Amino acid sequence: MFIAEQRMAKIAAGHPDREDRVVLFDAGEALAAEEDGRLRLPRAAEIAPGSLTAEGRLFLGMLDGVRCFAVRGGLPEKPERPVIRVGCRRMLADLSDAERNAFCRGRELVLWRASHRYCGACRSELLPSANDSALICPVCGTRYYPQLSPAVITAVTRNGGRELLLAHNRGFEPGIYSLIAGFVEAGESAEAAVRREIMEECGIQVRNVRYLTSQVWPFPNSLMLAFAAEYDSGTAAPDGEELTDLGWFTAEEHPRLPGAGSVARRVIDMVFDGKFR
Repeated sequence: MFIAEQRMAKIAAGHPDREDRVVLFDAGEALAAEEDGRLRLPRAAEIAPGSLTAEGRLFLGMLDGVRCFAVRGGLPEKPERPVIRVGCRRMLADLSDAERNAFCRGRELVLWRASHRYCGACRSELLPSANDSALICPVCGTRYYPQLSPAVITAVTRNGGRELLLAHNRGFEPGIYSLIAGFVEAGESAEAAVRREIMEECGIQVRNVRYLTSQVWPFPNSLMLAFAAEYDSGTAAPDGEELTDLGWFTAEEHPRLPGAGSVARRVIDMVFDGKFR
């Protein structure tokens, strides 16, 4: 179980003891301990001491009865086993639910703190709140909270749920196809964002938009809201800007899919398992 600390003054303090767990990451990689074929967050004792003194270390809360910290930077080139360097996306796929929650919170908070040192209203240096997860300007009193960027991701089906619309985004690895996704704009509901993104990127209209589930996606601070929708009208075609290709696929015939651990893969598997028929 992961119990997050909510007071920024306490989040910004402390140093890990030997048994405490650590979210240690930099760019797209992180440190993990490999144990019984699975990954877990490493203990402080398993990490070189110099890696834990990096600026910006944060206390995240209690993870399975011990403290958990987050640090950016200081990844050793050749860590000693059981500690290894892995991609952050693999961490999300392999960690337990509690450790995944800690990892996501740690990565998001560290990146947010690094980009919010000064007040945007008067340029004074911000101070941590003793009562909640805010940073406070001591001069003008403006409060800043950790930022989340809501995004929608949608499974569009037709033919009674047997066919699923999948697309290749310009930013994907070659050959990977996934669901249609995009950020919610200011003044827009999540359902409206679903319809707009699908029209803008694919040129079709959908009906029966319904919420499915959500997932924190800390790259850097997204909250993915997953929906299902049914094809209504139009001819699906990629916009040529974000999407380079798309098509209707079945459980028996489809391209490479996103890896495990993503809400996209979870929803795709639901469709191909017949959950929407």
